[in-house]
Formats: sequence, C-alpha cells, structure tokens
Amino acid sequence: MADNQPRDFDVILGGDTAPPPVAGVVLGGFEGVKNRLGSSNVEVRVAALSEALNYGDAGLDLVIEALDDSSQKVQLFAGRLLKRSGNSRAKEALLDYNPYLSCTKLDDWVREDFDIQTGITNADAKAYAVNLEKLKLIVHDSKVNEVEALICENSDYRANAYSVNSEFDDFVTMLFNYRDKLINLKALYLGTASQHCYPYRLGLGDLSLILEGYPNLEVLEIKGYCNYLQLESKRHNKLKTLIIDTENISCKALTQIYYSNFPNLEYLELDVSGYDSLDTTNIMQCLNRIFAGHSLPNLIYLGLHKNNFTDKIASAIAKSPIIEQLAILDLSIGNLTTKGAEALYRCPGVNNLHLLNVSRNHLSSDVVENLYCLNCQVIAEEQESEEDRYNSVWE
Repeated sequence: MADNQPRDFDVILGGDTAPPPVAGVVLGGFEGVKNRLGSSNVEVRVAALSEALNYGDAGLDLVIEALDDSSQKVQLFAGRLLKRSGNSRAKEALLDYNPYLSCTKLDDWVREDFDIQTGITNADAKAYAVNLEKLKLIVHDSKVNEVEALICENSDYRANAYSVNSEFDDFVTMLFNYRDKLINLKALYLGTASQHCYPYRLGLGDLSLILEGYPNLEVLEIKGYCNYLQLESKRHNKLKTLIIDTENISCKALTQIYYSNFPNLEYLELDVSGYDSLDTTNIMQCLNRIFAGHSLPNLIYLGLHKNNFTDKIASAIAKSPIIEQLAILDLSIGNLTTKGAEALYRCPGVNNLHLLNVSRNHLSSDVVENLYCLNCQVIAEEQESEEDRYNSVWE
C-alpha cells in the first residue's frame, strides 16, 4: 500500500470557505484526501477523488465509497476513475453498484458540438461532435492531440442505403490521414446524425482503416445500414466496446467480428432490425460462432436488441459457453416470449450473471415472476403481451 505522507499535489486545509490557517498546517497525504471528501463543496470532493488512487488500496476504497455520494457529479466521476483504473476490484464494485457503469462507453464523455471560436477545452471529458468540415477544422486546433472522443456525424440526407455512402468514405479516409494528430483518440462514433429522419439509410462500408490507424481506440460505435460493413483487423488490443446500430448487417460483417481478434472486447451491442424469417437461419449461424465465446475471451456485456427472433437468440445463448463469462445479458427491445424466457430460466449459467435485462419484450406477468426468482438482478419492465403490460421492478 502506498504511504500516507504529504505529496507535491497536496493542498492547505482552511475549511470550505475560510482562508488557510496562519500557521500553514498542511492537509496532506491520505488523511488530507479523506478530509476533503467530507467537504460540502462538490468541486473539492471531485478534486480529492482525483488524488485518491495515488494511495493504493485505501484510496481505492475511498473512490468506491464515493459511488454513494449525495452528488451525481461525484458519483459519475468516481465511476469514471474506477473504470479507467483497470483494477479488478474496481470493476467488481461497479458491477455491484450499477452493472451498466462497468464498461467503457461514449457516454463517459460529455457531448459538445465543436465550435471553432471556443476551440478545444477539457478534452479528456468531452466528445466533440463534428461533420466533415468541422473535422478539417478541429485537427488544426493546438490541443487536438488531447482529444479523447469524437462524434462524426454524416449529414447526407440523400443517402442511399443500397450503396456505401461517399461521405462515410470521406470520414474514414480523413480520420486515417489525421491519425498522427488525433493521437489520444479513445472513443469514436461514426454514422447517421442524431436528428436524421432516416437513421439507417446511411450505407456504411469498410472501417478497417480506423482499426489500423487507431490502435489505442477503446470505443467504436456506428449507426447506419451495415450490409456492406467491413471490420477486418489482424489484432486490436485496446478495443473494449463495439456498438452497431443498424437495420441490416451482413453475415460477412458478423463473421469478421468473430475473426477480427479483439482480445480485450468487453462490451458488444448489436441493435439489428429489419430481418425477416428468411434471414434468420444464416444470421443465427453467424451469431452462434460469437456465442462460442473463445474469440471474445473478455466479453462481459452482450446486448442484442430490435431483432424479431429473440427466442432463438435466448435459446442459443442458454446452450452456449458464453453464458459462463458474461456479467450482463441484455435482450431488451425484442420479441422474447415464454419459450425463450424458459430457456434462460432453466440455464444454470444465468444465475451467475450480475444482470439480465429482458425489458420491452412480450412476457406475461407469470413468466416475469419466475425470472425474478433467478439469483441475479432482473429488469423486466414494459412487457407487452395479450395479458397485460408489466411494469418495471428490480429484484
């Protein structure tokens, strides 16, 4: 454990509003951090947390305790520190506190539209939203090397889903060419602008240059029509989170996720709508490869939403090795029925989960009550069935 002696970054204690004592008593070391965490000033508590991890296990305990702070700002900052620490006990604490906080996501950065007049400020806390023109501008900012997160939004409302969009290709090419400027990029969104009235019309193509050009990328989120998506990678050691929100995705793309060698991927979310019954067999064959688990050895979150064959997915996962390694299984926003729910209920591995989310499906109240008997947290809100609409309960 680290010592509790004063360090260069320690500050003088003078109370929340009073000036420092005349004698100049130093509030240093571990005790100083503890005292400042008792301050009524939120900013003082946040600043103290930023130092806490310098004090080994004792400091880690303070950050974990801060998850229950009265201020949401302090809670979120504590969660971010724990997540970035890479400590196994920190991750376990996050799973116990809120499983959804345990994985790195774009939400860890606050979205801000890039303004050339304001420039880059607090780059470690912000996700700068840019179109193609703003991307050309932001890379000339003197602090561009500090940017950690980018939201690259395609503004082509005339996009044709049946071909790869040229603006998408321009984004990929420019980002690859700017890789020596965006040296600290950790999170990237690429796809349809949030206000787009046709969210999946944008045809997405080859993202292999992104994976090649940004070996330190931890989060990749894409949204658009993914029938031509490519994710080839020899090996990407840093990618932790992959989110694909699409109306369609090819078996080739799913197969590439399996073969792309993401050894540290923790969070995989596939929001795939638009499949009819003729596609299900081939898609399930591709998903079953992923469910085998050995290609994604560190996966702890698996989310599959918006599909129309959730029963088949639930049954396949219940029989697969991947259920033994997951902390969170999220099958919300689907058409899960009694058949799929029973497959989960009868699977011993489901009891090892921290969280099972089956909200917004088609389960009866009796089936939901059975799921609440599992030895894990269950979310089963807003069920729509012929019998009733079942409201949310945490168990």
